[in-house]
Order: sequence, then C-alpha cells, then structure tokens
Amino acid sequence: MAQDLSPADTAGVIPPRALARIPGCEGKERPDAIAVLPGGSINQSFRIDTRVGSFVLRLNSAAGAVLGANHAREVRLQAAAALAQVAPELIYADLTERFMIMRYVAGAAWRESDFARPQRLRSLGLTLRALHAIAPPEVAAFDLAAILRGHAGSLIAALPAERSLLEGLMDGAGSALALCARAGRKATIVHNDLSHLNLIEAERIYLIDWEYAAVADPIFDLACILAYYPQAEPYAQDLLDATGLAADASTAELSRARDLFVLLSFLWYRRRRLTGEVSAADRAAERELLQRLSP
Repeated sequence: MAQDLSPADTAGVIPPRALARIPGCEGKERPDAIAVLPGGSINQSFRIDTRVGSFVLRLNSAAGAVLGANHAREVRLQAAAALAQVAPELIYADLTERFMIMRYVAGAAWRESDFARPQRLRSLGLTLRALHAIAPPEVAAFDLAAILRGHAGSLIAALPAERSLLEGLMDGAGSALALCARAGRKATIVHNDLSHLNLIEAERIYLIDWEYAAVADPIFDLACILAYYPQAEPYAQDLLDATGLAADASTAELSRARDLFVLLSFLWYRRRRLTGEVSAADRAAERELLQRLSP
C-alpha cells in the first residue's frame, strides 16, 4: 500500500530537479499528492499526482549497477515495450542524475499465489508473447555468462572460503548456457525480472521496473518465472504454449534455464550482503535459493 507524504516530508528526498520534470510541476507548481510506492529493495519510487495526471518517479540507486542494472538499456527497451502497451509510458529519464518518470498505471500488483494459477500464467504468457514479438532496438549486449562470472568472481575475492562452492555452481551454469545457445532462438526483448510486484493488472498486464531488461533468449523470461516461483513449475508447458516457445524449447530445457536464474538470484542476494545490511527475509531467500541449487 502506498504511504502518503506531504511536500515537507519529501524535502531532501526527492531532488527538486526531478520534481520539476513531472508533468504539471514544470513551473514550480506543487503536486496535488505524493506517496511512497511499495516494493523495490534498491531504488525509491513515488506516485506523484498533479493537475494533469498521475506519474511514478523512481530514484535509481548507484548500487543497482553493481548488481546488474543497466538504465541506459532500460530506457530504450521500456520505451519500445510501452509502444506495444506492455509497459507504462516512459515520460523522462536522466541517467546522470539517476531518475526516471513513468505514467502511473492504476491496477493491482500480482500476488505470489497467482503463479500457481494456470489461467493467470497463460495470460502472462500471452503478454510475454507480445513483448517478444517487438522488434528490439539496438542496445548494449547482454551476456548472462559474464554477469554470473562477475558476481562469482567478486564473491570469491571477498569470501575465499566459498571458492569451491561457487566454482562448482559456475560449472553447472556453463553447461546450461551451452544448451540454451545451441537452441539458436532469435533474441528478443526480455524483462528478466518478473517478480509479482513488477506485474500490474489493469485492463491488461503491464510490466514495470525494466532495469534488468535486455535483448536475449526469450526463454529467459520463463526461466525467471520458474526461478522466482517454484509453484509455477507444474505449468511450465502452459507457459511455453502461451508464449509461442513450445516449438523451440522443451520443459527439460526450460528447467536448465531456470537453474541459471536460480543461480543468478542466489549470487545477487549473496553479493548484496557485501554492500551492507540486508533484511532477515533476504537472508532467508538466499538460503532457500542455495538449497535449490544443491544436488
């Protein structure tokens, strides 16, 4: 639930230069209302209502880049997805000042329980089919192998006692990556972070928070879903059918790709602990992911 704030509450939190880019606030007009939006463990997001509409202002943390976020790529891919009505309209982005403004979509975020409902998953699959059909713009390359190696290398340097564990996990990732590469699927726009909080149900499903988006193997979006939500596993074939990937990928191959995203999530949580204190829930998630990776 959003937490309402007064303008005084946001002093020193929302930069004036960012607020001035919100439609309806260009002439130093004050917004009608400001509320903190839930979700997001790295960035801060606010709903800002003005005389001309409702908008989302997201302040991007510098820590995101360490964990794999790419905002230059995000801007181009969200803009392309918005034209196909798969993402909210992107109003403005300042990569130097690290903020983005999107049109607010009034709707309900998905719940974790939705990933155990086959009809909901088929609807999401159709949304992903529309996303994957968009002609992707030119963006920086996405190299999942390099990202995994980067996370593992940083962890080994900081935690040498974990070298054996991490190198064993990376060996398994290498064979899964090779299997995906041999399939030869055409690269598409992928969201790459399909958390329930990033799915908004309105007149259609909108995908939000595109900071990990890329142009890559479309099976990665399905792998991400199964990695985040094991309860969706029995419906893997439904996802393949709904996205149109059933002709190019088997459930066995999807399971191998899922393991890549379980590993990526584990390394993300493990590396995040090196940057400072994390919540007990995040530590529990890290432990659960490692258990899933253990033979």
